[in-house]
Amino acid sequence: MILYGYWRSSAAYRVRIALNLKGLTVVDEFVHLQKLDQRDDAYLALNPQGLIPTLVDGNVHLSQSMAIIEYLDERHPEPALLPDDPTGRARVRQLAQVVACDIHPINNLKVLNYLTQELGVSDDDRLKWYRHWVHQSFHGLEGIVSTSPATSKFCHGNQPT
Repeated sequence: MILYGYWRSSAAYRVRIALNLKGLTVVDEFVHLQKLDQRDDAYLALNPQGLIPTLVDGNVHLSQSMAIIEYLDERHPEPALLPDDPTGRARVRQLAQVVACDIHPINNLKVLNYLTQELGVSDDDRLKWYRHWVHQSFHGLEGIVSTSPATSKFCHGNQPT
């Protein structure tokens, strides 16, 4: 397997965490986002979105960290990354999607660059905008975690999910 990623990408980091929890090794291919490597034709052939991470497993090319993690969990079921019960699986997906869908896009380099480069937002205002939305999302996530009896050593249960 080959994982295309960038060291500052939280999405690629999520996939690396899943790989490590499962004891799987990959060949790491570095895609330098600040040098716009993700816009190269060769990379766009792997991932037309031009985003990272991308996992290549034989003829399978997958993008989007949550899809990659679920693929890894189904192809390599032990140790399981999702709980056995439907409610637990739904809750873990809920928590993961708060991060992947609500927090991550606000922290995304292309979004932050668009604010300053295309809209002319000052660095101070960009930081104020960023802090507002990230604080709001983490506050909601903490509310979900702190009010559930399923929260234990980890956000859900006693093992990483």
